[in-house]
Amino acid sequence: MYRQIKVARSHNDFQRIVWRKDPSQNIEDFRLLTVTFGTSCAPYLAVKSLHQVACDEGRDYPLAAERIMTDFYMDDLMTGCESETEIKEIYKEMNKVLEKGGFQLQKWTSNRMNLLEELKEESGKDLEIKIDKVTKILGLTWNRYTDRFDYSVRLPPPAAFETKRTEISEISRLYDPLGWITPCIITSKVFIQKLWIAGVGWDEELPPELLQEWRYYRAELEKLVDFHIPRWIGKRKSNIAVELHGFSDASNIAYAAVVYCRIIDSSGEIHSHLITAKSKVAPIKQISIPRLELCGSLLVTKLLIEVAEVMNIPKADIHAWTDSSVVLAWLSDHPSRWKTYVANRTSEILSLMDSTQWAHVQSKDNPADIASRVSHQPCYLIVIFGNEDLVG
Repeated sequence: MYRQIKVARSHNDFQRIVWRKDPSQNIEDFRLLTVTFGTSCAPYLAVKSLHQVACDEGRDYPLAAERIMTDFYMDDLMTGCESETEIKEIYKEMNKVLEKGGFQLQKWTSNRMNLLEELKEESGKDLEIKIDKVTKILGLTWNRYTDRFDYSVRLPPPAAFETKRTEISEISRLYDPLGWITPCIITSKVFIQKLWIAGVGWDEELPPELLQEWRYYRAELEKLVDFHIPRWIGKRKSNIAVELHGFSDASNIAYAAVVYCRIIDSSGEIHSHLITAKSKVAPIKQISIPRLELCGSLLVTKLLIEVAEVMNIPKADIHAWTDSSVVLAWLSDHPSRWKTYVANRTSEILSLMDSTQWAHVQSKDNPADIASRVSHQPCYLIVIFGNEDLVG
């Protein structure tokens, strides 16, 4: 989508610059008439311009206006629906309403090849973003033919001289925004903490014990190839119930949270899908396990609320689980009864969720356990995310 966003004439002087190509030339005075890309305000202005078009012109295009407000990330639209008929209507409305603001959606892609062909015939132009099967969506690799996300770790050859700088550089290549491989990522976070505790300099070679640990982890991490994640979780308008269940767990090394979506479809069958997960390394300062469990409970509470907002799931359909009886006891009474550390965290949790939404789960049945108890063994997850049909 392309358009130069013009600045109001009365504001042109705020973007006045002086310039000359050569010191021998006279200084010339210029004013920038469009929004300059790269400034801190540019992303906001780009998104705000789209939202303003939806507000000004969206009355006659309700399907498009709703998606402009919620489904755009900068200049990328990611949306969909349950039928091809509806998506064709969205395609038409989206083009019409954005044209009124001077915007034009250039390329589209979909998991339905026949749909793209029909839209191509109607528009009389090539709509394909690219001709191969793989598309990058906000850093995630989506295969439109199999309709799943592909995850593969590609690390460079090991450095001849391995330092803290080279190891952290390799760890930063692990891109997992939704926490699908949290049990693998948390090990790298713990390793970074060990580097700082050991006081290793940025360009110093790692001590033998840390070097051995890193090489083992790196070798196991490279096995995480051809990792495929089905995109659709089965969420439909006809579902009987859609619930979110969050689990938290903690150890003296790390604490973690994971959110699942539990769906009862129109035929009464129950489907459960992992949506997202998050983990944090335990502080260097020793904290009791119950307090770390409380930190995990706060983490899963925030994660549940965030996911519920994105998926439009009512608060009544949110449930949280912990294997800590102490945490449940803390949440069952008023925060003023507890000391400051516990009171602050229980107060924040109870401001977001009711104590009645919390329940106990056996440790052996707690799925967050695998991420909180850091292991050097490779961990693999089968996860499912997403419920859209068209990405543009």
